[in-house]
Amino acid sequence: MSHPFATLLKRRSFRADVRRALEGGIGLYHTTWRMDRGAAELADEVVDWCRQMLGQMRRPYGLDYVTLAVALLDTDGERGASATYDAFRPVDFYDESKVEVQVRETLRSWPPGDRLSAVLFSWGDLTRELLTEEI
Repeated sequence: MSHPFATLLKRRSFRADVRRALEGGIGLYHTTWRMDRGAAELADEVVDWCRQMLGQMRRPYGLDYVTLAVALLDTDGERGASATYDAFRPVDFYDESKVEVQVRETLRSWPPGDRLSAVLFSWGDLTRELLTEEI
C-alpha cells in the first residue's frame, strides 16, 4: 500500500480539492479586536488567542506548520498596516520565542487604529482534510 501523501499527490483533482478546501475555510482561524486598550494588553490578547487556536489544530503525520497574518484596520475597514509570519510551528509561539516576540514588537510599533484583525492558517488542518477525502 502506498503512503497517503503519495496517493494524494497523484490524484488529478488535487488542485481542485485544495481550492475547494481553502474556499470552504478549512484551516482558517480568524478574529478581530477593537483597539480600545494599550498595545501591550492587545498583544497579550493576540498571543493568548493564537495559543488557544494552535491547541485546536490538527497535526496529521506531525505536520503542524501554521501561518499568521495580522492587519491594522481603520474605521473604514481599510488596512493601515499588516504583517505575515510564514510557516512556523506552534512551539515557536511559546516561552517568548522568536515569533511571539516579533508579533509583540510589531503590534507595539503600529499607530493607533480602529480594529486589529488576525488570521491563522493551519497547514495540518488542510492536509488532514485532503487526506480524509475519498482517494
